[in-house]
Amino acid sequence: MSEVPPQLQTFDIAETDSIVREYLQAECLNHPTRGPYIKTRVLYEGVEAEIDDRFSIELFGLFCESRSYLEKWSRGYNGSYRYRILQEQLR
Repeated sequence: MSEVPPQLQTFDIAETDSIVREYLQAECLNHPTRGPYIKTRVLYEGVEAEIDDRFSIELFGLFCESRSYLEKWSRGYNGSYRYRILQEQLR
């Protein structure tokens, strides 16, 4: 696991990491038409109900940046980052 940003030290990072990994595998990599890219907001909305309710979209962005299996790819016009999912790191 990557280094946890100080703002997230009180969050259950292991549980969040597990939920995000499962979501990425099921909803992106194993999906017939989606690929290895996902926007922060889409990922957040997909897992929001299952993760700690203290996560905001901004804090979730910090979490994403600290994951070795997510590579920051581009920034959209609405401010949401797009990440490339590194399959070899996700396993």
